[in-house]
Amino acid sequence: MKKINNCRIFIADEIHQIGIDILKKYGFKLIVKYHLSNLELFELIKKSTGNEEMDSYLVVRSVRKLNKQDLNTLLSLNVTLVCTASSGFDNIDTAYCKKTGLGVLNVPYGNYISAAEHTVGLILNILKNISTANNDMKSGLYESMKYINYELNGKTVGIIGVGKVGSHTARLCKSFGAKIIGNDIKESLKNKYKWIIFKELNNLLKVSDIVTIHTPLDSTTVNLLNKNRLGMLKKNAVLINCARGGIVDENELTRLLKSKKIYYAGMDVFKDEPDINKDFLKLKNIILTPHLAGKTVESKERISVQLAERIIAYHSEM
Repeated sequence: MKKINNCRIFIADEIHQIGIDILKKYGFKLIVKYHLSNLELFELIKKSTGNEEMDSYLVVRSVRKLNKQDLNTLLSLNVTLVCTASSGFDNIDTAYCKKTGLGVLNVPYGNYISAAEHTVGLILNILKNISTANNDMKSGLYESMKYINYELNGKTVGIIGVGKVGSHTARLCKSFGAKIIGNDIKESLKNKYKWIIFKELNNLLKVSDIVTIHTPLDSTTVNLLNKNRLGMLKKNAVLINCARGGIVDENELTRLLKSKKIYYAGMDVFKDEPDINKDFLKLKNIILTPHLAGKTVESKERISVQLAERIIAYHSEM
C-alpha cells in the first residue's frame, strides 16, 4: 500500500462531511475547494503539488464534466484517480481513462432507494393530480369533481433497465398492486427477478400504462426512446425519466404531450440541464423536477461514506 503522506485528495464538488471525516481519519491530506471551474481546479492542483512527486486523487460530482482534454491535464498533474460521487459515469470519458491508465470509480449503490422513491412519487403525483389540485386550491378553486384520478393498482408498469433503481422501483410499484414488466440487456436478471415479466423493448412500450426509465446514459442508450419508439406508447401512457437526460427525444415527447398522443410525463433529468427544453414549461401534462431524484439527506450521507470506502479500498490495493 502506498503511504498516505504520498497521496492527497482534491475534493472539487460538495459531498457530505461524513465522507471527508473518514478520509481525514484514514490519513489522507485533503484539499477541499468547491465552485471552481475546471481551469481554476487545474491551477489549484498545480499550485498545491508544486514540484513534489506525489499522486493525487480527485473527487467530483456528476455536474462536473471531464472530457479527454481535461483528463490529459489531470494526468499531467499526476492525478491518478478520478472519483465521481454519482451512480453513473456519463460526466467522465471512461473509455479514455481506461486507454490512458487513469483510475476512475463511482458510487453505484448510494442513491438507488431515493431515486426509486422519487420515481414512484412522480407516478402517484400524476395519477392523483396532486400538484394540479394543490395549485388550483392555492388559486382559490375547490372542485373535487374536476379531476380524473387513477389508481396505480392494476396498472402495467414497464421498467426499462432493471438494475438497482429499476428493480427497487418495481418492488415499490408491485406493493401497490401493479403488474410489472421489464426490459434489460442483462439476461441474468431474468433469473434474479423471476416475478418480473421480461419483454422486448418495443413490446414493453406498446403494452405499458406507465413506462419508467432506469438505464445509464451511454452510446447504446442515447436517444433510446426516439421518435419511432415514443410513437409506440399507448394514448393513456405515462412516461417517467429519473435516469439521465439524452435517453428520450425531448422534441418528440413535447409533440406527443402537446397533441395528447400520450397522457402525461414526469421528468427529473434533461438533455441540456440545467437548461431545459422551454417547450416543457408550456405544457400542463408534464411535471418537472430539477434532477433531485437521488438527492436526499440519507442518500447524500450514504454516497459520501461509500465514496470514502471505495477510495480507501482502491488505495489499499495500490
